Amino acid sequence: MAEKAVATVASDESRELSTKPVHGLFVKYSLITLIGMAAQAVMVILEGVIIGNGLGSFGLAVVGIIMPLELLNLALGGALGMGVATVAGNRLGAGDADGARKAFSQGFWLSAYLIVAVSVLIFAFAPQIALVLGATPDLADGVVEFIRIFMCFYPFCILGQMMGSVLRVDEKPGLATAAQFGSAVLAVVWLYCSVFLANLGIAGAAVYYGTSIGLWFVVIFYFVFSKNTKFKIRFSDMKLDGALCREILVIGLPTFLMQAASLVYTTVINNYLGALGGDLEISAFAILNGYLVYILNMMWLCSTYGVQPLASVNYGARRADRLKTLIRVAVADTAVAIAAISALFIVFAAPICAVFCGDEPDLVALASENALPLCLLACLGATSNVMSAYFQAVDKVVLATVLGMSRYLIFTVPCIMIMSSFMGVTGVWWAQPVADALCFAFTLVFVARELRRLNALKTTDAPRDAADKEGAVA
Repeated sequence: MAEKAVATVASDESRELSTKPVHGLFVKYSLITLIGMAAQAVMVILEGVIIGNGLGSFGLAVVGIIMPLELLNLALGGALGMGVATVAGNRLGAGDADGARKAFSQGFWLSAYLIVAVSVLIFAFAPQIALVLGATPDLADGVVEFIRIFMCFYPFCILGQMMGSVLRVDEKPGLATAAQFGSAVLAVVWLYCSVFLANLGIAGAAVYYGTSIGLWFVVIFYFVFSKNTKFKIRFSDMKLDGALCREILVIGLPTFLMQAASLVYTTVINNYLGALGGDLEISAFAILNGYLVYILNMMWLCSTYGVQPLASVNYGARRADRLKTLIRVAVADTAVAIAAISALFIVFAAPICAVFCGDEPDLVALASENALPLCLLACLGATSNVMSAYFQAVDKVVLATVLGMSRYLIFTVPCIMIMSSFMGVTGVWWAQPVADALCFAFTLVFVARELRRLNALKTTDAPRDAADKEGAVA
């Protein structure tokens, strides 16, 4: 037993997440994820070009209507990924390798049971769901067809995201990126062929949506066959441990609610745009939200993938110095990166939107005009998402939940309702920067409080090397 304990400690000491410089690790894990996300971003851009030019405003409007289901996909995959990876990472940081293995295996089966049930329900009630999402009579049949095809791929999408999060805790972020890159290439090739060569229309686009993330599921072969991973999927864990599953779900809840808030926001804005504007307004929002804002959201999502493994492992190891450094670099780096990309989107809005709109000048004008309010202060609003991921990883679930929901549900939706009452459709668009500013001020209160709390703590171990001293100095 003593030899096993010594071996575990030695293994923990060699893990980069608890020893190497925090800023460098955050940048490394975020950038490695960004490479895969960049492939996804290129895929999304090409998607918009193909759908806009091949299926026109009808295709763009259908994609805009079903976007809440894509957000639900991200919500479930992100929540289960955050829950499983955080529980496993906390145990790994505390030296409990067996507990970490069990957390992953149980999390896999929990995710599988849950998402199959969700997919069946959405498939069965697709017509009713289409109406709730804001589908007009002209769009309803296309939306129902899209939903039912998409649901066939849903379980693979969610399980692929969950396993990708665990790969980062296992210090294999490159493998997760490779899966993202490969799926993006294959999916966009399928979309082009299905729309322009096979003339499959909306059905081809639906299969594309399913495979673009569903192909991440291929990383299951690593967890089944690799001898290098600390995590394995075991059939003995098909019978769920209630306490462990509750822990996973509770920790993942803020991520789910954060994405669910985006789902509610998208549903609300589609309904308001449809009522106060029309199908053209919905198509314009589909371009901006489905492509430009989607890319900005992927950037803060990359930051959360940099934050989560670092925070969970160092929280388990009780390293307050490294956690302080992580907060500072995550907030600052994310805001600067998103501000730079937002500025480019605003300046070049017209030519960018023209790429997606085909030969529809009115749609180009409307979309490019409203890129300004949606992108203007996105760098401030994203702060709440990054800090929500941090608080999840350090087991502050209630606070993480509040911050995760704050940007869209607590601030943006009420701003839409209030501002549209006296500004009409213009108020729907300009509610976003007002909400982003309010959300940023709200988040800073909790950032300052957490830094004060960490300053008052003593880390359990003094910095063991120059890398650790970085956190103490910061």
